[in-house]
Amino acid sequence: MTNDINEIFEAELQKYHQGNISGKNEKVIKIVMVDDLKSISSSMKRELMFVAKNSDGYRFNIIDFQDSEVALKFLEANQPDLLISDIKMPFLTGDKLVEEVKKRYPNLPIIVVTGYATRDNILSVYKSDKNSIILTKPWEPKRLVQALNKLLGLELSWPE
Repeated sequence: MTNDINEIFEAELQKYHQGNISGKNEKVIKIVMVDDLKSISSSMKRELMFVAKNSDGYRFNIIDFQDSEVALKFLEANQPDLLISDIKMPFLTGDKLVEEVKKRYPNLPIIVVTGYATRDNILSVYKSDKNSIILTKPWEPKRLVQALNKLLGLELSWPE
């Protein structure tokens, strides 16, 4: 099991660093995404890439993990511009991931995405980081873009 995690980590790390090269007038936004369901992170990744494709001057370099412990290990060696995380995940849950990330990287902006927007889940996230933005599943693409703009000081818009 440990070898599998290390192989996944190394493969993702290589992809991440290959994507950090930008054009002359292009700002690369590095995003780490954590969701135990690959279909969810793939869907959000497609939407973000669509926004970047239709925005001048920005490109997203997105790396996604289905294991929050592997994502935390990745964060130890790499500093992204944004973390997007689910709450309900096996092992290290999203609220505990946010808590740990905020201890280590207090200035890292975080978007939490959840299909279980209970009072307890929301409070557990805000307890660790009052500046996090919580989006419910299914999220609205425009709200996702608004969250990016607010947390990263961007001026992106969802193409009509």
